[in-house]
Amino acid sequence: MFEVRLLGPVEVWAGGRRAPLGGSRPLAVLAALVVHLGRVIPTERLVDLVWDEEAPATAGALVATHVSAVRRALARVGSAEVIRTRPPGYVADLAPGRVDARRFEELLAAGRSARRPEEASDALAEALGLWRGREALEGLGQSFARIEAARLGELRLVAQEEFFGLALELGRADGTIAPLLAHVAEHPLRERPRGQLMTALFRAGRVSDALRVFQEGRTVLRDELGIDPGPELRAVHQAVLSGDTGVLGTGQPARTPPAPRAAEPAPSHLPPDIADFVGRAEQVGWAIELLRSVGDPGRTAPPIGVISGRSGMGKTALAVHVGHRTAELFPDGRLFVDLRAADTTPLAPADALARLLRAMGVDPDTVSSGVEELTGLYRTHIGHRRVLIVLDNAAGEAAVRPLLPPGPGSAVLITSRRRLVALEGAAHLDLAVPDEAEALDLFRRVAGPGRAGADPERAAEIVTLCGRLPLAVRIAGARLAARPHWAPARLAGRLRDEQRRLNELSAGDLELRTSLELGYADLGPQEQRALRRLALLDLPDFAAWIAAPLLGMGTEEAEEAVERLVDCHFVDVIGTDGTGLARYRIHDLAREHARERCLSEESAEERAAAVLRLVDCWLDLARKAAARGPGGAVRHFPEPAAVRPLDPETEEALLARPAAWFAAEQAGLLAAVTHCADHGMARAARDLAGALIASSAVLYNQFDAWSRSHTAAMAAVRRGGDVEGEAWLLAGLGQLRYEQDRFEDSYSYFADALRLFGEGSAEGSAMALAGMGTVRREQARYAEASELLDAALERYGDDGDTGARARVLYGIGYVHREQGRGGPARAALSRGLALYRAAEDLHGEGLTLRSLALCDRAEGRYPEAERLLHDALRLFTGLHDVFGTMYTEQSLAKVELRTGRTERAEPRLERCLAVARQRQDRFGEALVLRTLGQARLAAGDTDGAREPLERATALWAELGLPLWRARTVWDLAEVWTADGDPESARAARAQALEVFRSTGAREAEEHRADGPS
Repeated sequence: MFEVRLLGPVEVWAGGRRAPLGGSRPLAVLAALVVHLGRVIPTERLVDLVWDEEAPATAGALVATHVSAVRRALARVGSAEVIRTRPPGYVADLAPGRVDARRFEELLAAGRSARRPEEASDALAEALGLWRGREALEGLGQSFARIEAARLGELRLVAQEEFFGLALELGRADGTIAPLLAHVAEHPLRERPRGQLMTALFRAGRVSDALRVFQEGRTVLRDELGIDPGPELRAVHQAVLSGDTGVLGTGQPARTPPAPRAAEPAPSHLPPDIADFVGRAEQVGWAIELLRSVGDPGRTAPPIGVISGRSGMGKTALAVHVGHRTAELFPDGRLFVDLRAADTTPLAPADALARLLRAMGVDPDTVSSGVEELTGLYRTHIGHRRVLIVLDNAAGEAAVRPLLPPGPGSAVLITSRRRLVALEGAAHLDLAVPDEAEALDLFRRVAGPGRAGADPERAAEIVTLCGRLPLAVRIAGARLAARPHWAPARLAGRLRDEQRRLNELSAGDLELRTSLELGYADLGPQEQRALRRLALLDLPDFAAWIAAPLLGMGTEEAEEAVERLVDCHFVDVIGTDGTGLARYRIHDLAREHARERCLSEESAEERAAAVLRLVDCWLDLARKAAARGPGGAVRHFPEPAAVRPLDPETEEALLARPAAWFAAEQAGLLAAVTHCADHGMARAARDLAGALIASSAVLYNQFDAWSRSHTAAMAAVRRGGDVEGEAWLLAGLGQLRYEQDRFEDSYSYFADALRLFGEGSAEGSAMALAGMGTVRREQARYAEASELLDAALERYGDDGDTGARARVLYGIGYVHREQGRGGPARAALSRGLALYRAAEDLHGEGLTLRSLALCDRAEGRYPEAERLLHDALRLFTGLHDVFGTMYTEQSLAKVELRTGRTERAEPRLERCLAVARQRQDRFGEALVLRTLGQARLAAGDTDGAREPLERATALWAELGLPLWRARTVWDLAEVWTADGDPESARAARAQALEVFRSTGAREAEEHRADGPS
């Protein structure tokens, strides 16, 4: 039967199959529609529900994409028609009985209105049995989900407390004590269940315990709320004190489990508990609470807990520890069976049943060896017992179903590398690595506190190098304990070498590699291949789509492979990136083991082909993201050697937010550059380095990735003798230094690139000339800049790259404008604007409109300048280009200053200053500070102008830009004049005029009559 489950993690099931819904956004879309079942939700409302206050500009289109993803997932279980399009939005067309939350509410209502207590108790027990997690809609953080979860959670509390009340009414006081203890501990401020617990304890003859429960409640209420218990709880307290059975009911002797006969002791097959078991308090609490529900009156099935996690996570240790902690709940025995999931011949269900029967003193040979007959015999003999069964290393649901007891008197803990999500009625615990404090505590206990405490920094490093994996931490501690002459630093040094780390993690019969091998063997061939390929590049994290080119298969099939690895705990989901896709990561040690297997099981040709397929996809996406992103089509590298498009649907989903895609993939691209450079794929390395700067504005001054990628790729091309590749990388470093405002270094890199390009690459040499000219333009060395930019334009020719020629023309127009030649400036900028528009480069168009506006502003044509600036601002805003927006806002503020609107200019400039500092743009910061000083001068606030102008002057000096420093000093002269220091002002203006004249700047003509006097 098709069912949507909200009472726990949001899931869709049909015919025993779970529909994989993908990322968090599709999940939120489905949940929002099901929470508002039967109601048409407009697209705009869905945007608000799914993104809250942080919806991207493309959210409307993304809703359609996510709805399509949900429908595809539902189609796999034959229910794609559940989500229907109903203008102006969508509706979930589903009977209420197919949603567990609606069934829960119906059963709660039925239980509360039933005439007979037995009927009411049965309805409430069924309602509570629908819950699979601690809260509803787990994993969704949107406001609607939190509100609905809170509503359903409150109803759950009501149902639990109604159920406890019915149990007391039906004379089941002894069976309610354990669940009430857990309920009161979790909700200490709720008075009704505290009174119910006191009543149950009184009836069980535990008057002192009942009084203690009241005292604890009174203390909590006073400490937390500053109030005393209410009248109902006080009445129960008084009844306990006076033994009033009229209020509390007749006390009955507590039922004690029958003790096993001395001749036949209850079987206890649990392995010994670990003496140095540490941490895991929350997980231990979860398991104990689950087991304490054994024998609850409302139960008709045993409590079943599945503890899943990767190899070495401590699943078995946790199950055994909990088994010892709860031994008193199971007077008829604790049974343990290792199902040997990773063995070549795992334990068959018939053999497991035979072992369990023998443990209970039953001869399995009395029936045939068929699974059905053995299952029947097993259920007959365990049905009346209270036994804990621990099933270790389960391979799948089919292996454990015959071993489950039939009634509520026994309980089962299962450990598995897989999640076993199809196991009916089971509660699930995904065991993750412990936090750093717990891992360090384990290491100290095994190694000895004196050893670890002698060098706490190295001890912490060892734990980190072990990935906090409990088995690895235990082995590392044991190695240190076994070698008293080793300092922790020596072990840390040995573990730092990734190629020998797995060899180092071995002590006695504990060996991490063996554990990892067992988990790897448990995977199917396709999952093994996916894991090997995903581990190959040493990616810090990744989106599921990358498995498609790595495996040479379709995107959906590859994503399914990744999700199966998630279910087997080889891959973790670590969050969602800015594109709305889930990000995954392989644990460090598992990744190292999988990479070893890849190197041993696949040929070098197979590995290289897989990597290059992924590289080609990355390059195609980077090229398209750059064209859509804030930086427009800006590129500093030639076209890559090869590209490989993904399927259109995946590509559109990834590139809906280009800047977010670049941000999500940056670390992966950098890792891939290093891998390709180290493995003889020099062209791929240099192309990937180019992809990282395909749009410098997209990366928002992420200089470290830029520098590291170029350094790695440079070493590779030099080893391979690729002179042209070296030239392109030098040009990329020149651009990097330009973005860092290190202008002389930038010029040197471009000049070296020009030398290597020689006559062999017209495009490359033109780009190097343009870079050199741009640097000289920034340095106000206008004569050199004009010569270099003219040479670059000539080298490109009339048929050269449209965007590249537009950028050179922009630079030429900039130089003319700064020299006060308005006509030539407009001519060059207009030609550049036409080329940008022909190339559909909105970023370049915005830059050029701003530059044309500055020409108008210089000539006093303020309305025309303001119109052009608003046009540019619309373009940059639409592109989400923070830099372009900032510089345009600064220019607008200056127009406002010159037209007497100072009150509007200053807030605008404060916003710009915050952006420049956040993006580490020192040129932008100095420019905005100077304009802010001018704004305060225009407002007559010379004292307020001093600080920003002086800070701007210092920044210009640091950047080596004398013209801009001179312009700011000219403004400062006005401050000094106001201070009564005309001599300093006169000297400053004379110094500035000299710079204006020597650089040929427009101010030389503008201030020709303003010489020193």
